Amino acid sequence: MAVPPIPTKRFELVSMSMRFMELLVARDLEAAEIEIGATVPSNMPDTLDNFLQFRIADLAIEPAAQPWLGRAIVQTEPGGTRRIVGSCGFHSPPGPDGRVEVGYRVEPPYRRQGVATEVVHALFDWANEHGVDRFRASVSPGNVPSLAIITGLGFTQVGVQIDDIDGEELVFELDGWPPVRPWVQAPSAPMP
Repeated sequence: MAVPPIPTKRFELVSMSMRFMELLVARDLEAAEIEIGATVPSNMPDTLDNFLQFRIADLAIEPAAQPWLGRAIVQTEPGGTRRIVGSCGFHSPPGPDGRVEVGYRVEPPYRRQGVATEVVHALFDWANEHGVDRFRASVSPGNVPSLAIITGLGFTQVGVQIDDIDGEELVFELDGWPPVRPWVQAPSAPMP
């Protein structure tokens, strides 16, 4: 299935095809790079192992879900080299309540540069164009950078859950996109 990339200011969010994910699981990075058209971090098969297992199973059952699932965050460098700097996407297409859960990971050399925030905004804009404005995020209580991103987007904590793989997670939800920013009145000029 051909899925158009989602552009951001600095990146392209390129859909991970079934073939790309299978090549990662097989640790065939050379073929994976050809498939996605970008350099793949050598640790990507290991860091995304659980993700790959779940998404391959999902796509085997529902190939039409691909646009909602995993995407590589691809940066084109000044010399034209395309490099994967992370991954993002939704855990599944919208559920019966119209909500999607976002996930993202940025490679260590690219962290603390606004990558995740930019990417999540683009994902939410894309989802909104497809009729979705209800979002969920599950974050480890110790993941301070991710908690800052979620809080900055206006998410509200709605609970706690135990994930079989990640352990305790704080669950957040956001209804409405784009978020409504409160109007701030400019300070008055001092009276003469």
